[in-house]
Amino acid sequence: MKLTILAIIIIFSQVGWINSAKAANRAAIRRLLETNECPGCDLRRANLSNANLIGADLAGANLEGANLSGANLAVTILSDANLSNANLSKATMNDADLRGADLTDAYLGHANLSRAYLTKANLENANLFEANLIESLASGANLSNANLRQSYWFRANLENADLSESDLFNANMHQANLKDADFSNANLTKAKLMETNITLANLSGANLEGVNLRGTSIGPTLCLINNFIECAAPKVIPEIQ
Repeated sequence: MKLTILAIIIIFSQVGWINSAKAANRAAIRRLLETNECPGCDLRRANLSNANLIGADLAGANLEGANLSGANLAVTILSDANLSNANLSKATMNDADLRGADLTDAYLGHANLSRAYLTKANLENANLFEANLIESLASGANLSNANLRQSYWFRANLENADLSESDLFNANMHQANLKDADFSNANLTKAKLMETNITLANLSGANLEGVNLRGTSIGPTLCLINNFIECAAPKVIPEIQ
């Protein structure tokens, strides 16, 4: 009998804890929407689709698995936030602070990340299909194995970024800073790398079929691993005596 009562007490205490956790989550959402700030808050799996969060302070917040599709996160502070597995499709994130944020497995298809601060952010396995990253600052970011197909990186800073095994099919990196970036085993088919310093990056095992390198210096490393026309030795035309 005593054991039965104890089991009932344990069950009710667990139910109470779960309800308390749910209430805390609702309270965090309410606080965010009312004050536009909730640093360090537990917002896991919160539904914030299409929410207006311009300039919100969410530094260090836990937004794992949250639905932020279509949300306006322009100029939002998300430094060191956990956004792993979050849905950020078509989100507006221009000028957002995402330094050190965890975006592993996050979905950012068609998101606007122009001029966003992504320094040392973790975007491993993230999906950034057709995302806008114009002039974004992603030095030291981890973009390994990410879907970057047709993404736009015009004048972005990707110095020391890890893009190994990422898919950059038809991506536009015109005038981007690619110094010391790691493109090993990446798919750069038909990528636009005009006027970049790609020769200073690691391209071992990368697929460069149909890549556009107009205005880019073709260094000896590229010539060794690819069969570009620009690498062919000039034809010697014998002088007519």
